Amino acid sequence: MYILLVDNNLFYAAVLKELMLKAGFNQIGHLNSGIECMLQLRKSEVPDVIIIDESQCYVNGVDVIKDILSHKPNLTLIVLTDTESPVNVNFTPEKGSTICIAKDSVTADNLPQILYNIFTEKINFTKKTST
Repeated sequence: MYILLVDNNLFYAAVLKELMLKAGFNQIGHLNSGIECMLQLRKSEVPDVIIIDESQCYVNGVDVIKDILSHKPNLTLIVLTDTESPVNVNFTPEKGSTICIAKDSVTADNLPQILYNIFTEKINFTKKTST
């Protein structure tokens, strides 16, 4: 499964990438801005999950998220927010979903588990619809 990380904080992005690699996720791309993300989604491979920082340079992160979902409504987004907000655990694999996590609560314990849960649900949904 391909994960795309969108964060302009290179140190934080490197930490998240390392967490994911240690957890066994090895197809990870990184972009520095929401603008790059919007452009890439229009012309290349669509990831299974996008992990995106809500705070973006040059463009409002909420606008980036709306743009992504308007073009790829089945895509699953993990939105990292700067404020404490509840984690949205409503995942609908056939429609995608948006999961919000406070950026300071992303740890080695919860990000890999969230990704495992997403991919397990996607795999189970694919098996159910193909039989």
